[in-house]
Amino acid sequence: MPGMRPASATDDRQVLVDRIDMLERRLADIEAKLGSPQAQVATTAGGESAAAGSPQLAELDRRLSDLETNAVLSEPKTTVKRIEVWTDKNGNQSDEPIPGAVKSVTYQRETTARRQAISEVINEALEDAESKRVHIGVSSTLTLQNARQLSGFRTPANGHSYALASADLLFTAGLAQNTIFFADVVGLSGNPPDNEINGLTLLNSYTARLSRQNELNLREAWIRTEIFNQTLGITAGRLDLTNFFDRNAAANDEQTQFLSDALVNNPALGLASNGAGVAVVYEPYSSFTFKIGAQQSNPLATNLSESTFVLAEVDYLMRPFGLPEGNYRIWARTDNSARKRSNAFGVSIDQKLNPIVTAFARYGSGRVGLDNIQFYSAGLSFQNGWVFNPEDNWGIGYSRTKFANRDEDLAEIFYNLHLTERLRVSPHLQYVHENDGPATRAFILPGLRLQASF
Repeated sequence: MPGMRPASATDDRQVLVDRIDMLERRLADIEAKLGSPQAQVATTAGGESAAAGSPQLAELDRRLSDLETNAVLSEPKTTVKRIEVWTDKNGNQSDEPIPGAVKSVTYQRETTARRQAISEVINEALEDAESKRVHIGVSSTLTLQNARQLSGFRTPANGHSYALASADLLFTAGLAQNTIFFADVVGLSGNPPDNEINGLTLLNSYTARLSRQNELNLREAWIRTEIFNQTLGITAGRLDLTNFFDRNAAANDEQTQFLSDALVNNPALGLASNGAGVAVVYEPYSSFTFKIGAQQSNPLATNLSESTFVLAEVDYLMRPFGLPEGNYRIWARTDNSARKRSNAFGVSIDQKLNPIVTAFARYGSGRVGLDNIQFYSAGLSFQNGWVFNPEDNWGIGYSRTKFANRDEDLAEIFYNLHLTERLRVSPHLQYVHENDGPATRAFILPGLRLQASF
């Protein structure tokens, strides 16, 4: 109540002591009526006392022991109570609606102390400490690849081997209810085959949107909050918008799925690097999800108006023709990085055919920089069956990327083997054919990916 002073911790302990004294007096009265307590109380083999002559005495003894062992009085807590009041024209107030009265809302403080179990107090303290803790994750990957040229004019890549090491430090912390902070610091060292093959798309997606090596890079750092009953998520900071747009359950993760970037993301997106931005995701607890985002994709931009990507996407979860669930996405983007604003759109689909097999496909069309692009990819992913271990997965995919005067065909097959809970090894085999006018060349690239996370 307003104006009341909260009871002190000493007062709370005194209340508990008085309660125990009262119980002890009641026990003494019952023992006096029953006779000598030594004659009525027997000691069990386990060392615990039990009332031999009175069920009431045994019950009081049990309750007293439980009170002394498991119960505490919590510190007084102040809560705010919302009160609705109806006032008529004469100033009379009522807590129920009355004709002609005007409703008003007031707030009143109340101080209460309730008895809690010791285990409940401990759990609350642990949960509070957990919510304030910064969680750190580590992911480290080593990729080995070898290039064998099958046809076309000879390039330096023929017969060369490549190694790329990547390490990510992931930081996550809860800031408030439904609000988190996330950061990903990554370090790269080594050389992928892309430096010598010079294809239209990257053969090692670990280098996508990261240009610096042998130093630490801040890949992402953002704050995310959810409002409106957690239906609207807002993320702002340094973003990688491919984490929100053009998603695909079967082909979207270079750590556990395909290694080729054309089978990780749609090149029609045109995102060159990560940058400052915002992403808004609306999930109204239905089959539809709506997304919109904006991000700078040029680290040399001098203001917010330069090199700005704006994307929008609609996702739909459906079960067509009696099949299991499938995700169908369509997105569109606009980009002012080049001298002339460019636009593009794309589609991303993953559809389960049965509990083991998932089919996927992508399509993209539009303008990237100064060139027009046509892109499509398709493939199959296998999980929870046709594998050596229950958590293994594997897949096969194909992509075709075409610009005005150049095109690329790429195929890849991989098997992701779980050695332990935190250690995976994946053999890969890639085939790529580059057609650059009169100059064509084809390569086959066997590879191995070793990935650990904890």
